[in-house]
Amino acid sequence: MKYLTNEEVQQAQKNISIIKPYKTTKEIIFSNVFTFFNGMILVLAVFVASTFRFENLLFVFVIIINTVIGIYQEVRAKNALEELSLLSRSKYRVNRDNRTIEIDSEEIVLGEYLHLNLGDQIPCDGEIVAGEIEVDESLLTGESDNIHKNIGQSVMSGSNVVSGSCLIRATAVGENSYINKLAISTKQFKKYPSKLRDYLDTILKVISVLLIPIAGLLYYRGTLQGKGYVDIVLSSAGALVGMIPEGLILLVSVSLAVSAYKLTRKKVLVQELYCTETLARVDVLCFDKTGTITTGNMHVVEIDKELESILANYLSHFDDENATSRALKDYLKLGSDWHVRKKGAFSSKDKFSYIQLEDGGTYFFGAYEFLGLNSAMAEKYENYKKDGYRILSLVHCSGYVEKPKDAKLVGHVVLSDEIKDNTQETFAYFNSQGVDIKIISGDNHIAVLGVAKKAGFKQDATAVDMTQVTDENFEKTVLNNDIFGRVTPEQKERMVEVLQKNGKTVAMSGDGVNDVLALKKADISFAMNGATSAAKSVANIVFLTDDFGVFYNILMEGRRVINNIQKVASLFLTKTFFSITFAVLSVLLSLKFPFIPIQFTIISAITIGIPSFFLTFEENKERVKNNFMQDVLTNATIGGGILVSAILIVNFLGLEPRNAGVICFILALINGLLMVYKVSLPFNKHKILLLVLLFVGALVGVVANIFILEKMFIVFNSRELTVLALLAIVVAVIHIISIKKKKAIVNKF
Repeated sequence: MKYLTNEEVQQAQKNISIIKPYKTTKEIIFSNVFTFFNGMILVLAVFVASTFRFENLLFVFVIIINTVIGIYQEVRAKNALEELSLLSRSKYRVNRDNRTIEIDSEEIVLGEYLHLNLGDQIPCDGEIVAGEIEVDESLLTGESDNIHKNIGQSVMSGSNVVSGSCLIRATAVGENSYINKLAISTKQFKKYPSKLRDYLDTILKVISVLLIPIAGLLYYRGTLQGKGYVDIVLSSAGALVGMIPEGLILLVSVSLAVSAYKLTRKKVLVQELYCTETLARVDVLCFDKTGTITTGNMHVVEIDKELESILANYLSHFDDENATSRALKDYLKLGSDWHVRKKGAFSSKDKFSYIQLEDGGTYFFGAYEFLGLNSAMAEKYENYKKDGYRILSLVHCSGYVEKPKDAKLVGHVVLSDEIKDNTQETFAYFNSQGVDIKIISGDNHIAVLGVAKKAGFKQDATAVDMTQVTDENFEKTVLNNDIFGRVTPEQKERMVEVLQKNGKTVAMSGDGVNDVLALKKADISFAMNGATSAAKSVANIVFLTDDFGVFYNILMEGRRVINNIQKVASLFLTKTFFSITFAVLSVLLSLKFPFIPIQFTIISAITIGIPSFFLTFEENKERVKNNFMQDVLTNATIGGGILVSAILIVNFLGLEPRNAGVICFILALINGLLMVYKVSLPFNKHKILLLVLLFVGALVGVVANIFILEKMFIVFNSRELTVLALLAIVVAVIHIISIKKKKAIVNKF
């Protein structure tokens, strides 16, 4: 056995990865500060400052406060996630100072002697010095065929061990390893798909295209009317500040960061912030039995007496660290006097392992159906299967073979697996929410069905043996059944593809290397507590708990984010719709834009900024509907259209300009508060308190507008009061009608 000394370890290069799943603090600050809209705000601020009307720069301080809050929340979430990710790191066994110890992947050094087993993701480039393995390099090359590696051959970081065990010497670590060089060459990583982000990107692109031409039109109109520099800048800046939904993107990123932070308290590591959103949209959940429904802690229930000594000899020649081998090794007294000619480790594809003896033929150990036996399993063991137990069999062949041929049964082992808590409640909840659940396993389908029923899965579930399914019937079988046994890794991946092809949003959970292909293919993937390093490396979410109920917590976080952003987005876009529409109309009809920047800042704070912050973080367990853009744009169009119409009427009535401006300001506050009322439904005591406080804030805003901005006491005559009252009533009535119509449509469906 070869070992590194402590001195060699201290002097060697460490395996520090350049691949980081989260943005650094510097990147968070940069991405929050240097945005397109912040740049526009800065340009507007410079122009407004040049008028020396500094009270109109209040919108800059609001942006600064929002940005600081956003940075703080994201950094806090990042720190919590990084702390949790330290717990989720896979451990590797290495030889140091004449002993074998476990260390993190980033503590591995150049020249390290590293043990690899089934399920490990190879953390560095290396050369095999003992043993043999099969590796899956699909994460690196895209090729899914397993490759056999012997002594003297090299292995690449990022590939997965799918069978066997070996000792390698690390030949390249850190930035010099293959996977890190690949990352450098590609420059960037693929963004996680997100409908929410796509919707917002679409909205922002449209606004970005409109900003500059509208700014030019407003400036041109002002010069044609002979207005002074101060009037042109303040009226144009008022319209442009109103067009920018400056807090919306910030609110989304903060909301997702807070979700990730909250889930860390449940021992759930979110490796992609947007993936909590995806789970809220999932309509099919694919669970692997072992490690997901069950804890993965196996126990020997029964073993044939004639099998014990043979199996003790057999297992002593394998270094497997999976749950089954651990249970058997704990139960048996290992030791061997066998002279082994050749051995083959367990593979998910073959469902067995084997040992060839120098003078005793070949033993195979694995799933009964794959061991070449012609007769059916005894009724006793079939009944064990129906009750959810796992059966493994040992057979013997007289020749030196690598596939069972003319095999004779030696005996069986019966094992049980612990079922996780909360499975019944979680299954029942997902079923009530219309989320289809499919259980996919490499075990016998009858045994999986038995375990599923014990765990509280639906009692009328149908189970199928995937070894008996033809290509022609594959899609129909996947769509029409609930439980699938004897599934190969390639079939798992194909099953996910079939579901996605049929319009399903698919979540996949797993814990083994045989789940990696399916985890990669799914819309969102989970690595369970105790998962292999290969599964953790590709999963979007990693569980560090055995609590099955955390699926519910993640779903609720996703629903909260989507539903609440859908509500508050209409508040932001109401202002945007009004500003764009009225800016264009003001150019066409030679009207004055009704608000200067400080007025829009007050309106935005009371009717958008404050309420959206509180509404975004409230609990929201409603099902997610696929009408985000329709709902947001409809509400924004109604709210913005009502305000445009009301202010046009004020302009055309020929009221005294100063008084007309105050009336427009009051109508904007009323319209905004009614929009908040609409998106706050249904009410609770907290929302009622929020509305009361916003109403008080609106009154303060009106007073501030009159005495600070207008710098005089405003007296409305009876005609102006009548106009204000009638328009306020009309605005309220239209909003109430729109609420009732929306409720009627919802109830209809």
